[in-house]
Amino acid sequence: MIKDLVSLLSAIYQNLFFHLQGDKVPLSELAEIIKGQQINGSELSENGKYYVMNGGITPSGYYDNYNTEADTISISEGGNSCGYVQYNSSDFWSGGHCYTLRIKPTALISTPFLFHFLKWKEPDIMALRSGSGLPNIQKKDLSKVCIIVPTLDEQQQLIALLSTFQMKIENEEIFTSNLNKQKQHLLSQMFI
Repeated sequence: MIKDLVSLLSAIYQNLFFHLQGDKVPLSELAEIIKGQQINGSELSENGKYYVMNGGITPSGYYDNYNTEADTISISEGGNSCGYVQYNSSDFWSGGHCYTLRIKPTALISTPFLFHFLKWKEPDIMALRSGSGLPNIQKKDLSKVCIIVPTLDEQQQLIALLSTFQMKIENEEIFTSNLNKQKQHLLSQMFI
């Protein structure tokens, strides 16, 4: 079901954003692109108040401090999943292989809209990778990604639709994770 929802959201992105009307603006004019700060892996723990995003899709670990506030888009800068776009709804630590986007005060764009648009552009962003050993995305290349910016009213309408699908996917992932935990617990009780 999760794969079907992801496919459906991808098709909706394509249908909505391919025909979107608005100003075409480079990402660097809308947001400040900030490279994270590397911390030593020995300082990370399995539990902590704040997750640490680096070059991957999942957190590298947890840390007792944060350097990036909630409601922030992050883009993986290095590694096999460089170009992965993520919306962070809570404070977190942005590591050395992670870019974060801080919307400029003069930009007429909302963070959730920009996230959904960049998620649609994710394959193009991933295609910006360079290097063979540890691939990465250069800040100068990321800054040139073209964003179509409709009116704020149109952005809000699109956010309402797209966020509903995104929340449904997240809820299904949490439900599946909880079922797997319950399954593991029940299996462990069978052999006591």
